Amino acid sequence: MIHHIVPQGTDKVITLGSEIVYGQRREWCGATWRPLRMSFMRSRQYFYYDEKETLPLLVFFCGGGYTTVDHNVWMPELAWYAKRGWAVASVEYSVTARTKFPEQLEDCKQAIRWLRAHAEDLGIDPNRVVVMGESAGAYMSDLVGLTGEAREYDKGEYPQQSSAVQGVVSFYAPVTPASSTLMDERRRLLPDLPPLARETTPPFLFLHGTRDSQVDLRQSELLYEALQEKGVRSELYIFDGAEHADAPFYQEEVKQIILDFMNKCIE
Repeated sequence: MIHHIVPQGTDKVITLGSEIVYGQRREWCGATWRPLRMSFMRSRQYFYYDEKETLPLLVFFCGGGYTTVDHNVWMPELAWYAKRGWAVASVEYSVTARTKFPEQLEDCKQAIRWLRAHAEDLGIDPNRVVVMGESAGAYMSDLVGLTGEAREYDKGEYPQQSSAVQGVVSFYAPVTPASSTLMDERRRLLPDLPPLARETTPPFLFLHGTRDSQVDLRQSELLYEALQEKGVRSELYIFDGAEHADAPFYQEEVKQIILDFMNKCIE
């Protein structure tokens, strides 16, 4: 039997480029180099028809307790944002067993500069960039948002590009050493967040669960309160009964809240 069909849907076709090298980090006393990678996802561009759409960019940093990073682990959930008009880059950054602070932050900021340097090829708008992270990756996102144009952290390639962003989405981030959680030992390897600057700090959206056994809710509350005191636009969503990296954070109604926030950041 032959069937003819004309689908009426308008869903975007999403494509993924994986294992893209955005930089190199020296290891083994400077004797070797290790590639730093990212994956990039967006609605398909029809280059042979020269149909190119410029999209806002979401840069994601996954968690891992500062000891491991799998930049592809959350890509299935991040595809939701790609379906709704955002390009998504999920970025690998160094861990504390391999590097000393602030090298992890330098990796994250270099990735943003690399993306801006390749904005035309990727079809992204370098002036509309939001970072998102979960757990240790949320700490990196917080740092990226708070350091803005602080050039001392812009090490590596593409120094002519900015690493500042227009918004930050932070899932259950540890932000101070005195957290009395399972993150304590790892967090001692990293310093406190930098001072807040009202003029240069972008809007923040925090999400945290009341039953988080890894990072206490008070951590997100502390940074939220500090931003409020400085007059920086910020919002905190508290998830009653939610654990660390729990399913409630990734429901469609929550993603819609995040999407609305991101869209406001780039208006």
